[in-house]
Amino acid sequence: MTLRRWALTLAAALAAVAGHAHSAEIVLEQSAVQKLIVDRLFKDNGRYYVYKGACSAYLEYPTVALRDGRVVIRSHLSGRFGAEVGGNCLGVGLASWTVVSGVPSAQGAVVRLGGIRIDDVEDSNTRLLLDSGLVPSLPNAIELDVLKAVRAMLQGASGQIQTEVQALDIQAVEVVDNKLSVRFDFKLVGR
Repeated sequence: MTLRRWALTLAAALAAVAGHAHSAEIVLEQSAVQKLIVDRLFKDNGRYYVYKGACSAYLEYPTVALRDGRVVIRSHLSGRFGAEVGGNCLGVGLASWTVVSGVPSAQGAVVRLGGIRIDDVEDSNTRLLLDSGLVPSLPNAIELDVLKAVRAMLQGASGQIQTEVQALDIQAVEVVDNKLSVRFDFKLVGR
């Protein structure tokens, strides 16, 4: 094989490989997803308030699992449900362990949980309240800004070249083997 032919073969092989090398991946183990959810969602003295006021409800003591393609959150729901009259809640107090889950998906440079469903509720009266739409804010409450995370990782890198992430496109998000995988393309510029 001539040197020219060998160089052309090598260039074609590199072009083929480069054509398939289009993504980076962030893998979050269950413990990292647990920390993310606690930091983002349960930030009010360890509680996530579904609603506040004289009649209020909150979730606390979360544990997170990753299974069946879903992020599963088990937490304790406490609340006083009824009507607010003169600054007081006239109603009933309920408390129950609950399990909700959602499917992670990409929205721009952010991963959010969608398809939120109530998987289990210990108390049947609490289940009725949840089924009637008590937790409408949960689908948008949990998110991971991948662009922000990549920028933060690059800021910690020392060196003489300054880097900037100019574009980021999430290609796939999935729960696999008790881990959350986020595959993405990005454009990095060095100065």
